[in-house]
Amino acid sequence: LYAQAPGTQLQIGALCFFEAAPLRDRQGRLRHKALSSHVAARLATLPRFRQRIVPVLGDVATPMWVDDPDFQIHRHVRHVVLPAPGGPDALREFVDGLLAEPMDSSHPLWDIHSVDGIGDMVTAEGELVDVIAVVLRAHHVLADGIALHAAATLLLDTEPRPYRAQPHHWSPQPAPGALGLTSRAVAERTRRQLGFAVDATRTLADPRRILPNARFAAQVLGSVRGGASPIAPSLPFTGSIGRRRGFAWDSLSMSDILAVKQVCGATVNDVVLAAVTGALRRQLESTDSFDPDGREPRALIPIGDRDSTATSSNRFSMTTVTLPVTVEDPLERVRVIHARMQASAASPARSMMPHVFSVADVVPPPVLRALATRILARQPLVNVAVSNIPGSRTPLFLWQSPMLALHPFIDVVGNVALIIGVLSYVDGLGVGITVDPDIAGDPHDVVGHLRAAVAEMAALIA
Repeated sequence: LYAQAPGTQLQIGALCFFEAAPLRDRQGRLRHKALSSHVAARLATLPRFRQRIVPVLGDVATPMWVDDPDFQIHRHVRHVVLPAPGGPDALREFVDGLLAEPMDSSHPLWDIHSVDGIGDMVTAEGELVDVIAVVLRAHHVLADGIALHAAATLLLDTEPRPYRAQPHHWSPQPAPGALGLTSRAVAERTRRQLGFAVDATRTLADPRRILPNARFAAQVLGSVRGGASPIAPSLPFTGSIGRRRGFAWDSLSMSDILAVKQVCGATVNDVVLAAVTGALRRQLESTDSFDPDGREPRALIPIGDRDSTATSSNRFSMTTVTLPVTVEDPLERVRVIHARMQASAASPARSMMPHVFSVADVVPPPVLRALATRILARQPLVNVAVSNIPGSRTPLFLWQSPMLALHPFIDVVGNVALIIGVLSYVDGLGVGITVDPDIAGDPHDVVGHLRAAVAEMAALIA
């Protein structure tokens, strides 16, 4: 929350496509009231989605979640008809505008837009069907990517079911007064501080980690003295971001990714990162920015807590990896990334990363509020971010309408003007690329490069 700035909305979510016919009434109109009622009924399992953030007295602790006494479902579930002639271009323009629009913090930080007027879409089976888009958007303070995906799937079913109105009644719990809320916030902050101290002490004092930690520190110091810099290079897709957003999406073949994984003895995530590497190389070449002897971009890789089933969790860690854009052979890139990711997983730094966000409970909130955006706008450690989340392997349905595809989006932040989200669904990988177009250019170029990078790897093993 402290990282939010005019150019940083910290929004995450997904663009989903559904077959339109089962969602329309006899006049061909989308059943928007029924959809709103459906979402309202399912919110019984998502209590955080009816809560808002309230600051505490004197800013002595982080804001608290309380029930929104003025919660109205129509404020969060909206229907949009694209202006004529509609189609994918109009949808892109709508999503670009939505991602540039801040959310109202006086109410729960999420919304769902059903979007009509897109027209036909070719399914994975090659059929042409009329589609509806559903855009689920939430502030990152509400949930991380894995938790938001879990929340979204609670709105859907694993088999087609006709819509039936479900009774739903909810009354907000009265919020404590300003003093009570502040005392609760201070107590919660103190509890987290103690937990952080205990966890950090255990990590640093663990006899099994003392020697590896010392070796790691020596290696870092030695590499810096030897000329290897932890600072990310200056690249065209890194810079202080503004208000505008660009979003592009595509679907990649899971079978191609798995085939490359098998041949290279790597993981799905390694192959995805190799595809991103190939795409960035092509992007640099297209802008005359590629240096075959130059330094390589560094990517931030969020790592969610896949053991958590919470739908409002923000339990995640992260790691970084240098993407081998200077390696000519696409399959060798997979092997290089696999080795680098294994080294990262074994690094003592990895075990300390979960504690990074706990710093927010140690630094006074006013100081954190003043410094967070400045630090992010000038951070020198990474150029891009790549998030790969495992999704449902079985088809999901909204009533009797199958979800045909979904594409994640993650808002750019600080000076990272290009973020690539990947989310598996059934036999495909949904890709969403978010940029500040004034820095990183047209995201559709990156989509094309990514598709070409996957095709290149698949051709080499055919």
